[in-house]
Amino acid sequence: MNLTAPAANYLRLTQFGLHLLTVGTLTLTASFWWLGSTMNQQIDVIEDQVNTVQTANEQLVAQAKTAGLDLSHQAIRGIPPQVTFVKQVRERVGFSWTQLLTDLETAIPPDVTMNSVSLDEKNDTILLQGSTTSLPDLNRLIHQLDKHTAFQNVMLSQHANKNDKDGQEGSHIVFSLKVSYVPKHLAPNQHPVSKHQ
Repeated sequence: MNLTAPAANYLRLTQFGLHLLTVGTLTLTASFWWLGSTMNQQIDVIEDQVNTVQTANEQLVAQAKTAGLDLSHQAIRGIPPQVTFVKQVRERVGFSWTQLLTDLETAIPPDVTMNSVSLDEKNDTILLQGSTTSLPDLNRLIHQLDKHTAFQNVMLSQHANKNDKDGQEGSHIVFSLKVSYVPKHLAPNQHPVSKHQ
């Protein structure tokens, strides 16, 4: 005769299942602990490396400051404009005022007086301001500049009649011209003067 309670077998199975669940939970917990410990070790190594790099950077900045160099973030952000400026200066080494004035002398008619010659870097042009006694002389100046090999894109900015101070010699015409300049020693496909001044 079987005197074992009917639920005893189910109880044993339940106990065995709980035992397996406990073992699995402990194993999973141990795995998480091991992974966390490994990650903490890696984080510590990375922090040490970052601290080493920061220390080296601080030493480099201190040495540069001693040598008169500014390696601050603001100074570094200002480097690109300075590099651009240096490139522009290098490109403008080929410009010669003597050559420009010589070319202007060959292109300007005798009846035209030049009052000023200036460079306009913003618009990549040369600004010419002068005076002449008549419109035909001004037209002759524009024509001769336009056909000269060293000048391109001649534009008359403004012109106006001005009376002489004493009022006895009549009037004259004052004008402003914009023109691109390509020195003779440069290749024809190179840019105007503002790129080589």
